Amino acid sequence: MDIEYEVVDRETTELGELVLRRYRAETGEEGFEILIDGAFLMASHGSHSERAMASLAHDRLAESHDLTALVGGLGAGHTLRAALDLPGAARIVVAEIGSKVVEWNRRCFAEANGGAVDDERVEIVIDDLARVIDDHPGIFDLMLLDVDNGPGWLAAPGNAGLYTTDGVAACRRALAPGGVLAVWSPQPNPAFESTLRSVFSVVEIETTSAPDEPPSTIYLTQHRQR
Repeated sequence: MDIEYEVVDRETTELGELVLRRYRAETGEEGFEILIDGAFLMASHGSHSERAMASLAHDRLAESHDLTALVGGLGAGHTLRAALDLPGAARIVVAEIGSKVVEWNRRCFAEANGGAVDDERVEIVIDDLARVIDDHPGIFDLMLLDVDNGPGWLAAPGNAGLYTTDGVAACRRALAPGGVLAVWSPQPNPAFESTLRSVFSVVEIETTSAPDEPPSTIYLTQHRQR
C-alpha cells in the first residue's frame, strides 16, 4: 500500500529530533504521526493497547477514587485519553520531552484523543520522564509508561536508564502505597521482566490484541510491602 508523507513540523530535544508528519494512504486513510530521529513513536490511528494498559493497571487498584496518575509521554495523546477515562481519575501528570508536542496535540491529534490536553485534570510537565519521576516521590496511584517502542527497542537511547534496576526502583519510589506501574512493550522482554522482579515482589504480564493492531505486551507491578 502506497503512503504519502509530508513533514509538518519538527523540534529538537535533549533525547533527539521530534518530527510531526502527515500521512495519506491510497485507501483514503490519513492522519498524523510523530517520529524521533527517524523512529516511529505514535500516530493518530491505533489506541487499543494504550486503553488496555490503563484498564489493566486500574483493575489492580484496591480503591479507585481521587486517583493521581503519571503518563509518560504525551505522544498522540492516546494514553492520556485512556487515563482520563478511568473511573476516579482526578489528576493526570504528563511527562513530555517536547514542548511542541502539546501544540501538535491541539492542532493535529485533538480529534483522535478528544482534546485530552485541555482537560482541567491534566498537568503537563515539559521535562525528561526520569526527572519527573524523581520529582514526585510517593504520589502516583498509577504510572502508565509508553515512551519508547518498548524496553528492548529504544526510540530514544537517552531513555535507557528507565529500564535499569535504578530506573525501576525510582518508579517504585514514585508510587503511592498500593500504586500500580504499567509499562508497554511490543513483545515479551525477559531481561526487563528480570529487572522488574529484582525490585517488585509481584510482576504480571498481559497480552493485548485488536483486529487492526499487532499484539502488545503490558508489564504490571504494584507497590506492596515485601
